[in-house]
Amino acid sequence: MKMKRSTALVLAAVLVLTAGMTGCTGGCSTSNDNMISSSYPSTSSSLPGSSSGSSNSSSMDGSSGSSDMDDLPGSLPDGIVDGDLDGDNIPDDLPDNESSLPGENSEDLPGSSSNSSSSSVAAAMGTDFGEIGALSSKSLDWGPGGPRDEKNRSQGAILYNQKYGKYDALFLAEDKPVVYMTFDEGYENGLTPAFLATLKEKGVKGLFFVTYDFANRQPELIQQIIAEGHVLGNHSWSHKNYSTLSPKEAAEDLMKLHDYVKENFGYEMKYFRFPSGNFNEQTLAVVQSMGYKSVFWSYAYKDWLTDDQPEAAASEEKLVKAVCPGNIYLLHAVSSTNAQIMGSFIDRVRDAGFTWGDPGTL
Repeated sequence: MKMKRSTALVLAAVLVLTAGMTGCTGGCSTSNDNMISSSYPSTSSSLPGSSSGSSNSSSMDGSSGSSDMDDLPGSLPDGIVDGDLDGDNIPDDLPDNESSLPGENSEDLPGSSSNSSSSSVAAAMGTDFGEIGALSSKSLDWGPGGPRDEKNRSQGAILYNQKYGKYDALFLAEDKPVVYMTFDEGYENGLTPAFLATLKEKGVKGLFFVTYDFANRQPELIQQIIAEGHVLGNHSWSHKNYSTLSPKEAAEDLMKLHDYVKENFGYEMKYFRFPSGNFNEQTLAVVQSMGYKSVFWSYAYKDWLTDDQPEAAASEEKLVKAVCPGNIYLLHAVSSTNAQIMGSFIDRVRDAGFTWGDPGTL
């Protein structure tokens, strides 16, 4: 009798152990083809696109790490440490003398009432703000960051593509020798015509993310961007930090600018870039529910301080050395340095064997 009872206890223990090895409840850190890890790996050797025999922190010129990581806005994905990124470095895209943009309040909408955007929000239907509100509201900043793999790609971008791709969020494009030019246009600093002239001369299409401030004050430039075959992107109506907004507030802010551009320029935007690269899971879901793709970037550098512009030759080297398959460049169109080096930068990336892609295909 004692032997039978012992045997039964052993069998029960085996069954429990087996269940524990094959089952998983909430917060599992192990991943398979159908499950993304709930936390980022702490070492680059375990990141996607890397191999144990390669140095993932080396750049194209053979140097270790990224030479300008401390220049990047935002912060790194959890668990990835490379450089000292500070939230104070996040660009705000606003004129130096303005802490906010006109039109932040609903009563500022031209020719409309405080309920002006409700029809647009309702038109994107299927949006369940209650369901979206159950998602994470943790504020995240995008740098980009992390070590680079053997193809010089930011592994932070690869990880975020995997983690947030389900919300149509893009941090790095396809693994092909094609790169993309994008600009943030929070306001006009007199340089956009020069950028457009260079792009036209070089046969490159750009993606221009504009705010209401820019669209309202620079209608001729908006029309030129559209007429010359570039892509117009939504950079928000008010340039507020979207992580501070409720899902409904975020939807209304985005759709205010969407409707304004559609009504005044006959253009329907489909790409969104979060102000300062700050987002959370709720706002990613909101942007997707509005029919938009969230386009972040694969490379940026500290180019937005108009009274403290970086040296031209060094900046050009940074941009060229950052080239990698699927790279989405972010440049601020208020930068005189960028205007100065644009033509040479475009040519050198081509000389490195890369094609400038049409951002309208992202």
